[in-house]
Amino acid sequence: MADSDAATIRERNRRVFASPFGAVYDFYIQREPLARLIARLAWHSDVRPFYASMAAISAMPDGSTIVDAPCGSGVALRALRKEQRVRYVGYDLSPEMLRRAGRRAEKMGLDQVELVEADVESLPLEDRSADLFLSYFGLHCVPNPAAALREAARCLRDGGPLVGSTIVPGSRPLDRLRVRPGAGAYGPVGTASDLRAWLADAGLANIALDVRGVFAYFEAHRTR
Repeated sequence: MADSDAATIRERNRRVFASPFGAVYDFYIQREPLARLIARLAWHSDVRPFYASMAAISAMPDGSTIVDAPCGSGVALRALRKEQRVRYVGYDLSPEMLRRAGRRAEKMGLDQVELVEADVESLPLEDRSADLFLSYFGLHCVPNPAAALREAARCLRDGGPLVGSTIVPGSRPLDRLRVRPGAGAYGPVGTASDLRAWLADAGLANIALDVRGVFAYFEAHRTR
């Protein structure tokens, strides 16, 4: 993909999440029962694995570094315990989403949270510095999902897990109305098979995929 095309996708994403859509998305994604209803009715998909996977955050021991990229409006902060002495770094390309996440962290009294505007394909983080890497519903928005996963793998310590979710094209004709690569907030959008290949090519192993409609949930570990 040309640099100009990638820049266009990034700028379009900033606009989308600064628009009323960003506020609506933030409203329902923070309310699990509502998000489950919308996922079922509007997407014919299941969002329960998304919220369940956040248990990995609460389980991290003190001294750990957790990276959340893209962090969006901070939905995963719900799983971070106030007394948990970890470094939690959230990266996002959208200033508006970062503002929302910052307000949420402050309201919850989570002083271990750092929020930084950054591109998930190029993070200002040292190699092998993350004990847990979260990639929730962002890969379908970026210009180069494979590069984003390589960046996640670069940041992970050996044995560290990558936990995430993304939107895939789906298999039903109606899915084409919901998932439109190159339109709105969408980037190229890969299939579930593409996702598995990208994870493997990034040097990640023990790959687990769970596809629920157009939502794909994944977990993998850095092994090299």
